[in-house]
Order: sequence, then C-alpha cells, then structure tokens
Amino acid sequence: MVPSRSWSLKLIKQKQMPEHILHHSVMVCEVALVIARAYCKAGGEVNIDLVEASAILHDICKIDTINSGGDHALMGRLLLEEYGYPKVGRIVGQHVRLNNCILDEALIVNYADKRVMHDRVVLLSERFADLLKRYGTDDIKIARIIDLFNKAKQAEQLIVRETALVPKDLNRLNLVAGNDSFDGENCFLREYRTIEEEN
Repeated sequence: MVPSRSWSLKLIKQKQMPEHILHHSVMVCEVALVIARAYCKAGGEVNIDLVEASAILHDICKIDTINSGGDHALMGRLLLEEYGYPKVGRIVGQHVRLNNCILDEALIVNYADKRVMHDRVVLLSERFADLLKRYGTDDIKIARIIDLFNKAKQAEQLIVRETALVPKDLNRLNLVAGNDSFDGENCFLREYRTIEEEN
C-alpha cells in the first residue's frame, strides 16, 4: 500500500517538518518523478506512486535526529512500517545508503536525494563537496562520504544507461516555480499551502 498525498501531508504537519526540509523534500520528489517517468517510458517498471510518496517522506524523521541524534533513515523506515506502509518504509530506510545497485524505487529516491542540495538540484560533485565540508570532520566520516559518492556515481551511470537522461539536464528543475510541478500536475508544496490556509 502507498499513502495518499493528503495522508503524507498530514504526517508532515504532525511531525512539524520545518519549511526548509519540506522544500528539500519537494525538490527530491520532483527529481525522482522525472527519473521514474523516464525509466517507465524507456520500458522499465517502477511504481510511480510509491516513488512519489517515498520521496516526499524520505526526511520525515530528519528533525528528530537534528534535535536528538540518531539515524533518520532508519527512524523514518520504522515510523512508516508502524503506520502500515512497509514498502515506503523500505525505500525511506535506503535513502542514505542503498542495499544494492538495481534500478528500482529505492535507487531512484536515493539518487534524487543526492542531487538536491537544500532545495536546489546540483551535480553530484557539488553535493558531495558540500557534504565533505559540513560533515567530513574525521577520516572515518570522509571515507564514508567518498564511498557514498562512488555509489551515487554508479547509480547515476545506471540511470543514464537505462533512461538516456543527461544528469545536468535535471538542473533545469531549478527553473520550476516552487508552487508548480515539473509536469504541470498538482505538487505537494501547493497542496501543503492549501492545508495551511484551511487551518
């Protein structure tokens, strides 16, 4: 089962997700949807609704770990399993580290997250340079970040091979207004603002 947009937005509100994390999540969702649709168009099979829900909820527990530490991917997985969404939980649990390098919903969300720095789409090199600057405080952390970068490059090569997407072309998503979606459909940010106005 996949949660509806309205359920996801209620959970986002309930968890008091800060605006900057919401904006990041919306952009990750946009990138993931572009990749998922391109893969399906090329003959691949992924569940678009599962990609969308997992991408928007991938940082659902980020604020918890900012406040008290811990693994926000694991916490997000456990939370979504608790609510009865194990498939979404499995993907959220892999958005930092993938279990394997096969082109599925988890890889798409993981890669999309690696392409979004704050709320802007950037190349992997820029994103990981920022991660090294902010979190590379010792040799072990630096090695982990470099390992994640190498795995992200493998994921990118797989996506390019299977979809013919050009990585830098995803940066065009930065030109899409914050309350619009890339493909003209309703986006989460617009729906979130509607819920805020109702309250």
